[in-house]
Amino acid sequence: MPKTVLILGGGMGGVVAANVLKRAAGADVHVVVVDRNEEYHFAGMYPMLLIGERNPRRITRRLSHLARKGIEFVRADVREIDTAKRLLVTGKRELTYDYLVMSPGVEFHPEEIQGFSECAFNVYAFEDVVRAASRVALFKQGQIVLFVPGPCLRFPPGPYEFILQLDQFFRQKGMRDRVSLSLVTVEQRPIPHAGQAVGQSVERMLHQRGIQIHTGIRVVKVEPEALVTEDGGRISGDLFLGIAPQRAPSIIRSTGLEDADGWAKVDPSTLETACPGVYAIGDAAGIRMPASGEYAPKAGIFAHYQAEVVTRNIARQLRGKGRSFLYTGKGALMVFSGYGTARYSSIRYFQNPPLFTLLRPTRAAYWTKLAFEKYWLSRWF
Repeated sequence: MPKTVLILGGGMGGVVAANVLKRAAGADVHVVVVDRNEEYHFAGMYPMLLIGERNPRRITRRLSHLARKGIEFVRADVREIDTAKRLLVTGKRELTYDYLVMSPGVEFHPEEIQGFSECAFNVYAFEDVVRAASRVALFKQGQIVLFVPGPCLRFPPGPYEFILQLDQFFRQKGMRDRVSLSLVTVEQRPIPHAGQAVGQSVERMLHQRGIQIHTGIRVVKVEPEALVTEDGGRISGDLFLGIAPQRAPSIIRSTGLEDADGWAKVDPSTLETACPGVYAIGDAAGIRMPASGEYAPKAGIFAHYQAEVVTRNIARQLRGKGRSFLYTGKGALMVFSGYGTARYSSIRYFQNPPLFTLLRPTRAAYWTKLAFEKYWLSRWF
């Protein structure tokens, strides 16, 4: 009788987990992916989507296509996780499991910033990026402001990718002298956990492109023509792009397996929670950096590696073997920097002190990022 492994979430971590486990365990396992959405969107290309260099269909895959790999997909809202009974309660039916891998991502809460939903676009949300792209395509002159009102937990370099791609877009259109670009962030410097050298490097690039950056400023309200800051200041704009406040998923916060901030508390090496056989990976996992105690950055590449560790260990356990794979907190990613270039970044956040590098822009890094998009969307679906 095959064991059942439920994977909560059809994002990058969940999709990789399902594929790797099915390949590793074959007929010994029944793999089920549960998600409220029927489609997966490749978030790494949202900056390209914003400037019209990708269309929505190109970066979208239907989760039902996982059936080709022998993986069941259930589209449903998960209402409760009962770890005592090993049960997921959904809006459609109850699902039992032998192992559970939780990968529900983060929740965005634009309602925490007055006027956000009415006057701004959340560039980390697919539907908002699609709508914002229509506005960008028709934008002729004025001020575009991208703002980060809280800690950027998911993919911290993201805001800088978006603003640099916008700079490229308007220069190529011959309109950059009529379009002002600004970035406003609550953080004291760009990508603060990466260290002073990385932050200064990013700031230099923004200044070289004529992009204004305002650090240490908390936006508390969005009006049709201005951002209102915590100290009562106002920042004018004609188009507001933002990153909505990010919180731990409510389903994690109701399990009893969460930390003080609501993220799943896990063993950083195995990603197992306090409940045996229940794991959390990706954005929902509350992994902290040993050196500072701060939360480790969240990105698709880390979810990918965590999924590999967890599911390969589950496959070994199904065959009566011990766990042998450990998560090491290492990763590499490419950060768009405009004009067909990207910057290679290497991260080792379990080191003391942690290692964060950000190399100069190159076309090789850009083409590597595009190649990864093509590989990922064809490999896992």
